Amino acid sequence: MRFLAIDYGTRRIGLAVGDELEFGAYPLRTLTRSRSLRHDLAEIARLAEKEGAEGLVVGLPLNADGSRGPSAEAAAQFARSLAKHTKLPITLHDEFLTTAEAEAELIAADVSRKKRREVIDQMAAVHILESFLRRRQEEQRRIAAAAGNGTGKEGAGAE
Repeated sequence: MRFLAIDYGTRRIGLAVGDELEFGAYPLRTLTRSRSLRHDLAEIARLAEKEGAEGLVVGLPLNADGSRGPSAEAAAQFARSLAKHTKLPITLHDEFLTTAEAEAELIAADVSRKKRREVIDQMAAVHILESFLRRRQEEQRRIAAAAGNGTGKEGAGAE
């Protein structure tokens, strides 16, 4: 399944897309927020369709203790508004420290401050999507194990 991840911000919105096999996430682009939320939502819906996304993942900036602050509430409201512009399923996913991780990665790659500013939001979206995909794979493994696929009898009789 192909997902489009969204790092929602008050000035910019970072976007990343995953591959169909859910192996990786790749930066797509950074949208500079317009004066019209409706325009921004329509642009995201258009890009999701263009990229063949089957689901959207919106980063939810929870506090360190897991509670929701004003930024998380704003992201949740954004996701609710986005739901009115697309029929794609939308998942909120904890994005704690993704921007800091993205910035550290860019600094380690010796990306200039100016260039970092241009790509930091889409790199944060990449981290959101990678984290979401890891959690999704873990849940699928747990479900398979609970269904009896994890009984330790795999390959019995195969030598």
